[in-house]
Amino acid sequence: MAKSVSRYKLVFHYNNGGTRDFTFFGENGEVRNKFTLTEIDVFTSNFSSSDEMARALNSVFPGYKDGYFDIEYSAGGSVKPLELIFKDMTFIRALALDNIRKSVVPKQAIMSYMRRFLADIKDNPEFLKFLFERRYTNKYFRDALSYYLVLKNSDDNDAQRVIWQAEAKLCKEFCRYKTIRGIEVGRRNYEILSRSKDDPSVAKLLNSKVNTKILNRSKDEPSVAFDMRAEGAKVEKRSSNLKLKKQKLGDGQMALFDASIYNEPTVKRTK
Repeated sequence: MAKSVSRYKLVFHYNNGGTRDFTFFGENGEVRNKFTLTEIDVFTSNFSSSDEMARALNSVFPGYKDGYFDIEYSAGGSVKPLELIFKDMTFIRALALDNIRKSVVPKQAIMSYMRRFLADIKDNPEFLKFLFERRYTNKYFRDALSYYLVLKNSDDNDAQRVIWQAEAKLCKEFCRYKTIRGIEVGRRNYEILSRSKDDPSVAKLLNSKVNTKILNRSKDEPSVAFDMRAEGAKVEKRSSNLKLKKQKLGDGQMALFDASIYNEPTVKRTK
């Protein structure tokens, strides 16, 4: 499996303006402020909240006060934010620990997860709509999932003969650590927002600058809503126009400052 390039920053935003990148000072003079996503998740999941993490860091490296953390990375010429993983997300923490410094997880580790996800969205299409509208997944995953669902729900003989190709492509997207991470962060926020409709006090769990910024990002970006019912209505039309040929499958000091997990060199992930 290819290792991922270190492209993510853990950034502290001061309430009165300005930011500070978390910087790691390793042995042999190594200084880093960019990490793999799994490295950051392993680090932040030692804590129960951003405030707790800031207090712990501030006790060693003064200056993390009156602000909040998020994760940032550059893509398409702009800076994108990601929410933090904390100790309550035990599944993601375990996945990150098992795949430290990697962007791709083994197929055998995610097959049962993929099956459960497909069952989840069948029972609750609103959850999938939420994931897509809020951009918790990328275009490649959305395209792969849409194509798979079109074939799966089609009675066209050609569609049924090649559905294995669509499933293999979807499985490849699920093998991206960031894909599963995005789904689970989206699931957490979807459940919190769903509970807040019946219990307004629950809404305070999302009352932070970083969560507000990320949850509202769809207001500033084109909607990519995926309506399962509308998609289902198009299945027959799409499947009747399928011209599919068989192809070969494509290439298809707590644990806080443990220097050992950061000192190995990283290699750029192959696509």
